[in-house]
Amino acid sequence: MRINIRLLHKLLVSYVMLVVLPLLIILAFFYPFTTNIIKEKSSDWNEHSTEQLMHSMDIFTKYVYNLPSEILHNRDIKPYMVADNPYQHIIIMNEMKKYNVTDAFIENALLYLKDAQYFFSNKGSAYTLNDFDRRGVGYYYAQWPVSQMDEELQQLTSPMVRPVESVIVPGGHSVKLLSFVLPLPLGGEQSPGSLLILVRERTILDMMNSSGEDSNGIFIITDHDKRCLVASIGCEEVEATDFHTVLQSEQAQLQGTIEKTIHADKYLISEQVSESTGWHYIRLLPVTETIQDVRNIQYMTLLLLLIIVVITSGIVYLSLRHNYEPIKRLVDAASTLFEPTNNDKLNEIDTIHYALNQLTITRDTLDEKIKLTEPKIRDQIILELLLGQYDDWDSFCIDSSPYDIHFPYPYVTVSTVLLEQELDNGMLQYCREQLEAASSNDELMSIHIVRSTYNREFIIIFNHHKQASLFQSVEELQKQLKQQYDVDCLIGISNKHKLNHEQPQSFYVAYLQASRCLEQIRFQRTTMIMEYSDALQSSQGVISYQTELMQSLELAIIKTDVEQIEQLTKQIQSYMSNDGMLPHIRRTIYLNTMSILFNALEKHQQDNSSILNHIEFVFQHRYTLDQMLNIMSDTSRKLCELTLAALPNTARRTPSEQIIALMEEHWADPNLSLQFMADQFQMSPSNFSYHFKKSMGQNFKEYTDQLRIQQSIQLLKSTEESIEAIALQVGYINASSFIRSFKKIIGMPPGQYREQAKSSEQSMYHEQ
Repeated sequence: MRINIRLLHKLLVSYVMLVVLPLLIILAFFYPFTTNIIKEKSSDWNEHSTEQLMHSMDIFTKYVYNLPSEILHNRDIKPYMVADNPYQHIIIMNEMKKYNVTDAFIENALLYLKDAQYFFSNKGSAYTLNDFDRRGVGYYYAQWPVSQMDEELQQLTSPMVRPVESVIVPGGHSVKLLSFVLPLPLGGEQSPGSLLILVRERTILDMMNSSGEDSNGIFIITDHDKRCLVASIGCEEVEATDFHTVLQSEQAQLQGTIEKTIHADKYLISEQVSESTGWHYIRLLPVTETIQDVRNIQYMTLLLLLIIVVITSGIVYLSLRHNYEPIKRLVDAASTLFEPTNNDKLNEIDTIHYALNQLTITRDTLDEKIKLTEPKIRDQIILELLLGQYDDWDSFCIDSSPYDIHFPYPYVTVSTVLLEQELDNGMLQYCREQLEAASSNDELMSIHIVRSTYNREFIIIFNHHKQASLFQSVEELQKQLKQQYDVDCLIGISNKHKLNHEQPQSFYVAYLQASRCLEQIRFQRTTMIMEYSDALQSSQGVISYQTELMQSLELAIIKTDVEQIEQLTKQIQSYMSNDGMLPHIRRTIYLNTMSILFNALEKHQQDNSSILNHIEFVFQHRYTLDQMLNIMSDTSRKLCELTLAALPNTARRTPSEQIIALMEEHWADPNLSLQFMADQFQMSPSNFSYHFKKSMGQNFKEYTDQLRIQQSIQLLKSTEESIEAIALQVGYINASSFIRSFKKIIGMPPGQYREQAKSSEQSMYHEQ
């Protein structure tokens, strides 16, 4: 087989470009855009983590700097009477124990009094200055000799902070501590002593880890002189590497985030400066590791693109070679059927294109001929007119003129006839003959009769003058049907409508009026023939009440409240059974209610075919009121059974009241957890979490935090207890978790909230 290689290559290149070009355009936008987005998000998070660490440290250091003032104002501690009064030593040791409430942050607080030459610990111990030179007895500083310590403590007039260093604590263990050395009072002359406050490095590192979820980040805390105090990699590592250049850089003093290269690696650097202590909080986040996942995705995308191009090229090439013979035969057939108008030689593609154009022209010509000769059913045209499918009268005239359908008189009235048995062609023909005979005797009226969309119903259109009497005609037809076929029929008659040859909607309105009359006869059976003027009744207040019932039913289904579903179904049935209810409104309520019930059933049943059959059975027949009520009851009962079966056994007997009662009893317990609550109701944690959110409107943690924070607000306003003490009282295991939850819900830290609350109360007091 001879293959056109040139054409084959053209097609191959076209297919490949069709795949590659859009992907290359997407990647050209996707690659730089995603990298920049990741950097921006990382910068924002880096800055947020730094700010969060600064706020947390400010809370604890504020207490550290306030502690000398509190001790100095303690009337039981008399620094100037300790030299010759040993009993005063015991009093000071007991008083120092009262400041043992901040062990979560402070390792130890040592009160040094110059006259006594003693350190009094808040853990109830006392040390001489010489004890600090003995390993395992006092606090031994390898880089802070006792002689230097004594000299600095004697001359101390302003706060001093020693960076993290190894200290051998009583007992012989080596611990890395951050040391605050504060005079009594702060900034005072001739101080009676000093306060040495020790903070574990591990405590501050834990705060750094909780502030930044990214373990690759580096935290550095420096004082106002840019001296490293604490670092997540250790101050020794910072000083020994190029990281110390960050501390001395002028750019690092700027608020916000910058990008800088250190050790040939790029870092996102964020810095925050505390207004209370003047400390610098710096966080370095490696850019390479931050965007590494994005890079991996980009590389995989390129690899996938190459694989797609190779596979597509192979498939296209093989397909073209395999399908060339059918294409060649198609070209030969097209050349035989349609000879080009010019003598130019066409290639395969052009030949097929030319043949398709000729086929399209031939098809359009045949369609036009078929439309001209296609017979339209007379009754179908009239039925479309009744159903409002003609927007203007001219369109109807164009379709109806070949079939001699005319409405010469100025008024139109529509009547719908419902038989108690199925309408056959013989019966319809008999009715048509009787009505045509009646119209031939009345020169003021013409009649058209067509089948309805229902098997037992047909429609009569009376075109007449205003004074024509129609009631007698349909009444006579009713009698003749009874005599000839022994069948009863119900007849609804519309009002007389004046024809508007610009708007054909009068036929549609008349048909709706006749159908409404027929519906009312079917439900009430007070008469066999009814005109629309007799069917009018007031429907005030119907829509709003039935809408409320429907909305309540949908809400009960969403809440899986079986009792409420059953109760609302009975209310709807009682409402439908009202004797004054109009038939079309009663049917509307039935259809809307069944739609809501079937939508809920589809969520529980997997057999969609059975549901569709059931829907067709319910909606495509006309039923009596009793039949509608029975169908509604059966469907509601089935929905309630499936709803109960879908619920866990324990969920059916776990009302919201029991959950609320148990939460109110245990909200302050630190051990309160999702597992604890699930065990109380004998459920798995996942099932209880789903049921809790469904019952309470929010997840378990959000509800617990809101309950605890509301209780803490009262304690902040009414007591002077510390933040740490309040955190323990309301169920948090540490102050950091409490502060984080409080700020998330209230929008500010608890200390700031307490200050604002006090300021507000004082302003109200002054106004009074």
